[in-house]
Amino acid sequence: MNRGTHSGDLAEIDFVKRFNSEKNNQDFDFYIKDLDIKELNDVYMVRVTTKQHSKLSNQTVMTRADTYLINSKDQLINELLFDNDFYLDEEMLNEKSINYSALDYSGVSVKMSDSSRFQILKLTPESFKTLFGEYELGAGASIYCLREEEIEKNESVFSGWKTTKQNVINKYKNEIPDLNKLNDNINLIEQMKIYKELKEFSNKRIAEIIDNDKHMKEIIFNGYRIYNEPYSASYFYKGGRIQRLNYVPFSVTTGSGRSHGDFTIVLKPKNETIE
Repeated sequence: MNRGTHSGDLAEIDFVKRFNSEKNNQDFDFYIKDLDIKELNDVYMVRVTTKQHSKLSNQTVMTRADTYLINSKDQLINELLFDNDFYLDEEMLNEKSINYSALDYSGVSVKMSDSSRFQILKLTPESFKTLFGEYELGAGASIYCLREEEIEKNESVFSGWKTTKQNVINKYKNEIPDLNKLNDNINLIEQMKIYKELKEFSNKRIAEIIDNDKHMKEIIFNGYRIYNEPYSASYFYKGGRIQRLNYVPFSVTTGSGRSHGDFTIVLKPKNETIE
């Protein structure tokens, strides 16, 4: 779940400070018990300020976790806490060569208390192919279908998704028989209708695949198996409440760079409910 905005950064900073200064606050009881932490004296919250390797995109990226817990008996950590109003991040620990060990699966995705919009996951054609096993479904979800003047852009969509119109037709002509008509000399209105059917089908199919695959849900919502620990997010924090992160009701959309040839599929939350 993407971060990086100024307000988002402040939310993460405030969360780290709050935990480190109020570890015994009942708002953190569930989190601490769920991680089976018996002794809190040497446990601290740290903000993620580094990028990590993603096994999905094979790139160095921001991670699912915005913060995670560490164990440290290093006396210098108390100086850092005092000098920085209980704030800690990875860069500070590295600069001071603090000795610590991260707690696996303690990662938290932090959201602003008034945030109703955030991004769950952005998939490039390559990462989409890795996750879903094909380019054609991503191309179908990225198709233009609302305005006549945009229909000609669909050739660049197929190309950007490393496939062709014919490949998409061959892949899904049984589910969408009208796709075969795209090879005929039909007008733009008819093309728009068929492409709209393809887009709706593709969005629905993507959502169904995710909803019916526990392994895929863990990859998408938690980042399990994408990142090394502690960079997955097992928990979600918003509005003073921390809870287990298992599922976020989502919608399938295209990224904002489509008109510039930057083709992506973006998963966004439908509402603020986290399950």
